[in-house]
Amino acid sequence: MTIVAFYSKGTSIEVQNTWSKRLKFYYPSLKLVPLLSEEAKFATVALLWKAPLNYLNKMTRIKGLISLGQGVDHILNGNLIPENIPVVRIVDPYMAKSMSHWVLLSILNIIRDTYGYFSQENTKIYKPRDEKNFLSLKIGVYGIGAIGSVVAKDLSYMGFNVQGWSRTKKKIKTITCLSGSEGFQALITNSDIHVCLLPLTPSTENIFNKHKFINMKKGSCFINAGRGEHVDENHLLDSCRSGHISNAVLDVYRNEPLPKNHPFWKQDNIRLWPHVAAETNPETAAKQIANAIKCLDNNIVPPNTVDRTLGY
Repeated sequence: MTIVAFYSKGTSIEVQNTWSKRLKFYYPSLKLVPLLSEEAKFATVALLWKAPLNYLNKMTRIKGLISLGQGVDHILNGNLIPENIPVVRIVDPYMAKSMSHWVLLSILNIIRDTYGYFSQENTKIYKPRDEKNFLSLKIGVYGIGAIGSVVAKDLSYMGFNVQGWSRTKKKIKTITCLSGSEGFQALITNSDIHVCLLPLTPSTENIFNKHKFINMKKGSCFINAGRGEHVDENHLLDSCRSGHISNAVLDVYRNEPLPKNHPFWKQDNIRLWPHVAAETNPETAAKQIANAIKCLDNNIVPPNTVDRTLGY
């Protein structure tokens, strides 16, 4: 029997039971137990999302950690996990497509002025509103990895002019791929819509700050489904208040859930989502997680094991 400790912040026992059922379908000898339970000390693998990592100190048999999402910053932050313990992330086509849908929805809401039409509907105004010419817009996607590349290609397929940025040079058909500091600056200055899908690492924290916002075109739109820590929230707020950033669409924040007294709530040109752009789906992710558990059980390096030097 393989004991796997489970923790997903903010979820119920029903969610754990769903994961247990799905994982056991692919790995019948697996037993999922709560990370905070006494039985967790016998676990050889931990399946985590924003867990209290101090509980791992009791788990002397641990062979590896698996993130319940694409990001692993919630595990790597603070350097609490020894280098000899592998950390594995999910790379799920379902999540990538979900993110693509959300980004496309956010962009279409802006260029077709969805919120303006909703306002007119409430006041019974029947009148066309201005529509942006999508052919003249340049969309910059920051982070064109497993998820960002799917988003960029889908946007291109829909007829948008798409440029993407990554740490190292990539080649993606129909996408102008940029890299390095010069490529990042080119994307900042040339894009009309900015989409952040970066992994969170020490080098990307606060990467969107007042200097970046000032260098964006006046009237730009900023969309963030990466991590809240990518953005200096005060600088974004100032840019939205001044109108230099015409619209921001956010799914992630430095503090989640977003505090009720946060000024974002009162800023009309900032649209807020509760970190739902691309949620992990047990139906589609369970097979690869079960395989990762099997690999760790047999002392094999699982697919999608994180490179600690890169942070993803």
